[in-house]
Amino acid sequence: MLAATRSGASAASRSLAVVAQLELVLVGAVLLVLAGLLLAREVKRWRTRHRPHSHEVRARAVMGELCPNGWQAQLTLYGSGSAAAPPGSPQGGEVVAVDWSELPGDDGELPPTRRVWAPTITDALAAMVADRRTDEVLERIERSAGADDDPWAAL
Repeated sequence: MLAATRSGASAASRSLAVVAQLELVLVGAVLLVLAGLLLAREVKRWRTRHRPHSHEVRARAVMGELCPNGWQAQLTLYGSGSAAAPPGSPQGGEVVAVDWSELPGDDGELPPTRRVWAPTITDALAAMVADRRTDEVLERIERSAGADDDPWAAL
């Protein structure tokens, strides 16, 4: 009878040990999931705080696509404490001027330098991209006007 109680007690202790191990694995898995969620939230917060140059990067990428030979730009800040805005600039406090041009292509023709005005640097970069997109549409229209057969094929 003593042997039967010992084997019953050892079986019970084994099952308790297995249950304890399963609980430990379950707690570890829950903690791992919670740590992953916390890390994902903190990475998202960090990315939203550290995006000061995203507008510049986007403008560079789009201008790189729109100007196959390359382009150059210069930003000039006018307003409080800096140079006075030249005549012809929009009225207001602080303004940003972007002087930009495409680089010459294989034909050697020098593209004109263009200037856009905006109240902020972000708006100035967006205006520069919009100006180049307008130029591209006008170039397509000119090509279609010069086409002999189907004028809509170039568009």
